[in-house]
Amino acid sequence: MSNARMPRALLVVLLLVVSACAARRPPAPNPEVEAARLAAEARVTAEGKVRAGCYDCLLEARAIYERIANRPERAEIALRRFEVELLIALREKELALSPSAAIARARAVVPDLPAGVDAARYLSIVELIPPDQSSVSAAIARRVLAMPASDVDAHLSFLLGDTIVFEPVRQFVALTLDCTYLRRRRADGRPPAEPVVPPTADPLLLYRAGTCESVRAARLEAARAAVPGYAEAAFFLARLHVSTAQKTGGAPARPLLAEAYDRFPNSPAVTYLHGHYQQLVGDCKAALRYYDETIALAPDHSNAMLGRTICLAFLKRFDEGIASATAIIERRALHVAEAYYWRSWIRHQRKELGLARADINSAKTLLSNGDVHRLAGVIEHDQDDLAMAEKDLVTAKAMDGSGDCIARWYLGLVEMKRDRWAESAAHFEDAMSCYERAALFAAAELKRMQETPDLEPEFRARQVAGFEAAVKEDAAQQYASAFNAANHYARAGNPARAKALLEIAAKDPSLESRVLELRRLLGGGAPGVF
Repeated sequence: MSNARMPRALLVVLLLVVSACAARRPPAPNPEVEAARLAAEARVTAEGKVRAGCYDCLLEARAIYERIANRPERAEIALRRFEVELLIALREKELALSPSAAIARARAVVPDLPAGVDAARYLSIVELIPPDQSSVSAAIARRVLAMPASDVDAHLSFLLGDTIVFEPVRQFVALTLDCTYLRRRRADGRPPAEPVVPPTADPLLLYRAGTCESVRAARLEAARAAVPGYAEAAFFLARLHVSTAQKTGGAPARPLLAEAYDRFPNSPAVTYLHGHYQQLVGDCKAALRYYDETIALAPDHSNAMLGRTICLAFLKRFDEGIASATAIIERRALHVAEAYYWRSWIRHQRKELGLARADINSAKTLLSNGDVHRLAGVIEHDQDDLAMAEKDLVTAKAMDGSGDCIARWYLGLVEMKRDRWAESAAHFEDAMSCYERAALFAAAELKRMQETPDLEPEFRARQVAGFEAAVKEDAAQQYASAFNAANHYARAGNPARAKALLEIAAKDPSLESRVLELRRLLGGGAPGVF
């Protein structure tokens, strides 16, 4: 073979090789095999979403299972669908959303479940779980308290012994039941132990452990770190910060509330927490928006109705406040006693003493605390029912210990109306000491607000203004009490005590002319000399 023909020979060989390769093309994929592979991948993805556990994760898992629901392994997929619907229903209860659609979907797949699944038992357990605590009706609250521990134990034994339902789902339902019915509360009254969920657990379980009875921030933060967008975890973290908002301003709650509200604007639990937060930090105008939204979503939301009533009272929107309190009373919802109290408070402010008295008497039949008895005593004093006023004011003073200055002041007024000067003087002297303590406390809180770093500017400004006003008002009441006590001791024939107390009253420039006049009556002389 000559050198000139070598390239052509090589070319022929190469062509033969290429032709042979073209003849060995891979066979077309089997559609059934490919569908099985894709379904298996989808199930793995859905299982991961369930383990992640956020509400949106669960919705995504449900959508995946619905997409592959007609696969040959229909029974097993139906079980996964049943499980995820149970989790969605429980999450919706946590957010005070209606779980009825999720429960209906869970019931719909029951006929397709594998043999051995006690679907009825699972559904009954889920239905035993009440909605979010801030939205619980009186009937549900009583049912929770009445749930026998033996029944809880039986349900927990069933859940933990089942081997068919997906383990994280069983654990979540068991933990929810345990947390709801307080099974871990100690017989000696001490708080229950923290749920036994390791830090390496699925985010689904970390989230539930983080919301069990009290908020455990580390668990919730771990769930959020593993699953960005865990808006319901943001809601419970916000609740933790709201609980201290009156003292700290709860600044970290704001972005968490915004995150929860952006995702769950139709959750009465979320809207109520927004309103409650705004009320705690002193912004009742902002609180009313969220209370109104809450009531629009849940017309019988008694906590929102009460918060709305109180804010309307403080904003002096008295007609609306009376209407709001009346709505609570007519519905016979929770807080009926408080509604009677606030309707009475508003009517007393409007000098409608007869109506105010009727309401506070209704409140007293339902609730006995310092606020109720104090307001009752004030109204009774204004109506000259002095015996009843004394009884209620003494009760209020006893209930609130050393802190009820108003009851002490009005006890002085009651005895003044009776012309019992020594007794009146003693009550006013008692009130003087009480107001002095109150002024010192307000001054200390004012200093704390001024010196505490990282407070929200608006919250700090409101608190500083409020404590400055309290210091001024309490000091004025302290000196007025001292003057009244001095005046009445003088009338009772005790000039020495009158002179001592008059020296305290003289510290208030607004009392100067009255102090000088009483000094003159007590014997004249230069200020401070009798």
